[in-house]
Amino acid sequence: MEKAKTPKSSKKALRSLINDSLQQSLNTLELPQSSKKAKKLLHRSAKKLAIIFADAMKREEKKKKKAEKFMEDAASGKGKKKSSKHVKLEKHSELAS
Repeated sequence: MEKAKTPKSSKKALRSLINDSLQQSLNTLELPQSSKKAKKLLHRSAKKLAIIFADAMKREEKKKKKAEKFMEDAASGKGKKKSSKHVKLEKHSELAS
């Protein structure tokens, strides 16, 4: 089975994408040219959003890998096997006698 690798997005790449999207959105609103203060604010907010999204993507990737590993282990029979209550009672009764 081939594993499809998802492209990892760095915070810097996400930040630039978000920043560009924000700039385009503001340009479509036909507002006056943004000042240095406004650009700085956009850059800062894009950076914060990129951090949040990068962390969320990382958590999702971890969950997906953990689920895949669990399914592989379950299919191959690896991992801990829970013994039923009946088996536990038999072992306990054997030890007691």
